[in-house]
Amino acid sequence: MTRPTLTEHRSPWVVFTSPADPWLASETAALVERNGLVLRLDGREMRDPASVFRAFARELSFLGCFGHNWDALVDCLHDWHGPGHGNQDLAILIEHADDLLESDFLGLFVSVLAQAAWNSNLRLDGDGELDEWRQRIAQHFVFLLDHTAPAAFTEKAARGMDVAVALADGRLLATLTDIDWPGGPASARPTSTVSPSAATT
Repeated sequence: MTRPTLTEHRSPWVVFTSPADPWLASETAALVERNGLVLRLDGREMRDPASVFRAFARELSFLGCFGHNWDALVDCLHDWHGPGHGNQDLAILIEHADDLLESDFLGLFVSVLAQAAWNSNLRLDGDGELDEWRQRIAQHFVFLLDHTAPAAFTEKAARGMDVAVALADGRLLATLTDIDWPGGPASARPTSTVSPSAATT
């Protein structure tokens, strides 16, 4: 995988790194300079899927019709209309994310975030078709780890459906495999997958 970005329309879609990573400061500054948004969520709140949905709904001011499930999270992130959002590029930082290593839904969570970013960056609709009425949005997600090495998340992050992960420069990078998700890196292959039925957990 190539060097991660928060300003370009390309993968990797999800990055695990330290809050002290100079890359983070550089990329968030570049995003803000381009009138992009940086939003922060607290990973310590995300103890189970229900608390993940609540945190995103609250911090991103999702509409009341948000269904509080994984599919709805993809849809709302892909078609977000939160306060101050004028089709701006977006980076969502999940701070204090260390405890998510112990969760049994991490792989699915990463897959969902990657799918939302893929749709937004490539200007696709809910069916994966090019949406001529939508502006492309650079949308990326960063898990910030206070005391855990990103490498520790490799196995669990790779359990997400169609997720490929790689370690580079001390960061863990996650994207979607190029076979089912056009626009992914040609070299990406899933290190592990889960069946679609597992996505309902």
